[in-house]
Amino acid sequence: MRDRSLHHGSIYRFASLLALAGSASAHSWVEYASKIAPNGTLVGALGFPRGYMPRSQAGWNDKIPQLLLPAQGTQAYTGKEVLNKFPFTDKPQHPMLEAAPGDHIAIIHLENGHVSLPQNQPKKPKNRGTIFLYGTSQPKEQEKLFDVHLLWNKGGSGGDKRGVLLATRNYDDGQCFQPNTASITNERVSKYGADGAKNSQELPCQSDVKLPDNLKPGSVYTIYWYWDWPNLDSTKIDMEKTAQGAFPWAGSFMRGDKVPNGWKMDAITLNESYASVIDIKIGEAPKGFNAKDAGKDAWVAKQNIYSMAIKDQMNNNFQVDVDGYGNGGGQGTAPPPASPSAPASAPGSSPSGAPVASGPQSQPRGITTVKETVTVPATTLITTVFRTVTPSHSQEELPLETTVTVTTRVPPPAVFVTSRPGNASGGTGSSPEPTGKPGYRVKRF
Repeated sequence: MRDRSLHHGSIYRFASLLALAGSASAHSWVEYASKIAPNGTLVGALGFPRGYMPRSQAGWNDKIPQLLLPAQGTQAYTGKEVLNKFPFTDKPQHPMLEAAPGDHIAIIHLENGHVSLPQNQPKKPKNRGTIFLYGTSQPKEQEKLFDVHLLWNKGGSGGDKRGVLLATRNYDDGQCFQPNTASITNERVSKYGADGAKNSQELPCQSDVKLPDNLKPGSVYTIYWYWDWPNLDSTKIDMEKTAQGAFPWAGSFMRGDKVPNGWKMDAITLNESYASVIDIKIGEAPKGFNAKDAGKDAWVAKQNIYSMAIKDQMNNNFQVDVDGYGNGGGQGTAPPPASPSAPASAPGSSPSGAPVASGPQSQPRGITTVKETVTVPATTLITTVFRTVTPSHSQEELPLETTVTVTTRVPPPAVFVTSRPGNASGGTGSSPEPTGKPGYRVKRF
């Protein structure tokens, strides 16, 4: 079976179909990831987590991607839990995300009712749990939760110093919803309706992350997605503060970590957390217009909500403050770059250093990348790009045209490079690669 890349228009349409088959008991995992352009648009070919299996494939069920920690039937953590359910392979059946050092990427999960139907889990944190994103160039074959969580820190000096805490995110990103008649869904559809939100189409949740600036091109960078989602005793903890992610992790008490706010173990009535792993293939940083210095001024506020990043996350990697937790808090000092060589069973080593910067391009199968270099005089340049997706082999997927307008001041003389997707396609990854010419037009004013 051949892989094929998925275009964003079709994958979001596909996600809405997934939600119809889901339930509030489905829980969550990483569905896919995308690069984010400086203007806030999700761009390029999608990448998939380890062990990814399309729901359309025979034999799929939610136990396949799901990794519950501690294991079902186990009330307490043992300290032996591992974050990676699936082993690393440099030849995955479904493509890795390709990104450059310093890029912003969006890691996507579905809320499965945990956001829009909070009454179904009233003892959960009000932020619907906290997502911790840890990155390393030196992953282990069996990466233990207790060796990473709340030990690896922002600067890379915590724990065994093999990795960093890249970001913390609220599971509820403030805009995601599944198709239902719940008040939260209706409120969000109303709020983002002008940007294309529809009650009938799932708006996935995202964790937008800036990759470290010192990653080595040609290496593979591993990200551990860890969602802590315990039941809490409202008589032992301020539930209102859990909206900011203020609640303890049971493992901290087991390790003898520093625990803030006077919390005790009995504030937690049920241990429940989930993990996913996604590997990122690191390429060369872009040059010219798309380079990291294009920065925040390129942000376009008015665009399709289904292909748009979250600006607050782009500007802040740490929505939940964990500096006072565990034994790994604080900035620390980033470790020196690791050797580019790596064991055969793990991704190649590259620096695990602290996050900084932005930009790039990916092209798994089914994508042709064309770079266009244009020299322009000093002027205010407005570029409107129309991307039209040709119909895939699935009759469920229709052509989609997205318009993105970027305005920037180009100093003289100036050369900028724009990259455009070629034969983008839709579907679940189980169909043959589409043929035909991509629809693509560029207008400059």
